[in-house]
Amino acid sequence: MFAVWEPILPTDYSSPGTAILARLSDPRVTQYWDKNHLFAEQLGSKIAADAGQPKPNCCTRQGIQWDEIAVYGQDTQWDGQLPRAVYLNGPVVHSPDFSTTVTNLLSK
Repeated sequence: MFAVWEPILPTDYSSPGTAILARLSDPRVTQYWDKNHLFAEQLGSKIAADAGQPKPNCCTRQGIQWDEIAVYGQDTQWDGQLPRAVYLNGPVVHSPDFSTTVTNLLSK
């Protein structure tokens, strides 16, 4: 699992500190700081250009995707462009169906 942190809110003036990173304490999680919104811009482009890409119910601020959960299939190939997600929605705190949805998607 990857978590990509980025500056969106006025309090996001620097990379997340230890307390924030500790929220995702599972050793399988790798966390990144995306100061320049590179991943979010790629995700936004993919959403706009790919009719088959899931469309999230929220989470765009000043043209930047944020606070979303994106799930990619186990056999997804990461190459020159961002692959299509099998699940994409948010905000994270309002995604109570996330666990069930991911389990169902990944067990196929």
